[in-house]
Amino acid sequence: MKKVLILLLIMLVTFINIDIKAFMAKKIDLKIKDNETSIVFLRLPNSKSLLINDEDSSNLFILDYKNSKGLNEALKIFDSEPSIYYLKKSVDRKIDNIYIYKQKDMLKFRINNYTLCIYDRTNQQVNNCDFIYLMELKREFEVNENVLGIFYDDAIAKKWLKNVQESWIDNNIVSTDSFTILKLNEEAYNIVIVPSTKA
Repeated sequence: MKKVLILLLIMLVTFINIDIKAFMAKKIDLKIKDNETSIVFLRLPNSKSLLINDEDSSNLFILDYKNSKGLNEALKIFDSEPSIYYLKKSVDRKIDNIYIYKQKDMLKFRINNYTLCIYDRTNQQVNNCDFIYLMELKREFEVNENVLGIFYDDAIAKKWLKNVQESWIDNNIVSTDSFTILKLNEEAYNIVIVPSTKA
């Protein structure tokens, strides 16, 4: 009888251990279709990056970087081994289907007939942007009605976001607690928020 109980106990511990490992090893499948590109806003405590994938390539564009803590784990969640680009060192270039350039000190990504602008200063004029990522604000942001969507860092003070949150434009928080994903194709876009899989 003791042997049976010990065997059952070993089986129970093994089952719980396997279940916990399966829970911890979650993956996010971006399900990228033909002529579609996904942009994952990776906001980690020590870096801010864009993971841009299409059916043929994967690229990580690092926008703000202190160290790589947590970055490799985040990339594993997306089952991605991207080419890595530090944008403070290189702009005005074409990588796969992505054209990266600066216009009036604003970093822009041109992908599938859409433009994603990276806003990180107080004096930038926002022109010709379909989507805007507000990384940092020092004053209230004026919303341009031609913009399709605005993404903003969760560390930005709410007083600067009043116009963004009251507008009819899609607006989404980029935080360390979730992954914000923008999927683009030639005709439409879709925004998906996936809770972080960190324990």
